[in-house]
Amino acid sequence: METASKLVDAIRVLVVRYCRARIGRRSGTYDIADAIAKDSCREIFAGAAGAPALLRFAYDVTHGLVDDFHRTTTELPNPLSGLPGQQREIMVLRSLVGLSADDTALALGCSVQAVRLGQHRALSTLRPTPA
Repeated sequence: METASKLVDAIRVLVVRYCRARIGRRSGTYDIADAIAKDSCREIFAGAAGAPALLRFAYDVTHGLVDDFHRTTTELPNPLSGLPGQQREIMVLRSLVGLSADDTALALGCSVQAVRLGQHRALSTLRPTPA
C-alpha cells in the first residue's frame, strides 16, 4: 500500500509540474493549471490498470487536457511556442518538469538519442544570436 501511495504522489507531482509549466499563472495564480492537473490525475488513476506504461499514459492524458485548454483560450507570448511540437515537449519535460532523458523518451515514445538531439536543437533555437 505504501508503494502505491508513493507512486500516486510521484505521478501527481509530475502532472502538476507539467500543467503549471504549459499553462502558467492566470490572474496571478496556478488555480487553472492545478484544476487541470486534478482532472488529469483522475483520468490517469481511473485508466492506469490497463496502461502498459504508466508514465507514457500519464503524459498522453495530461498533454491532451492541456492542449484542450490551449485550444479554448487566448495565448500569452511564450518563448517555447516558437519551437516545433516535439522540441517544445522535450524542453517542458526535461527543464520544467525535471524528467531524465530516459523518462522523457519513455513519455514521448521515442529514443533517448531523439530526446537529446531535440533538446540540443531547441536550445540552439532559443539561444540568442550574437549581435
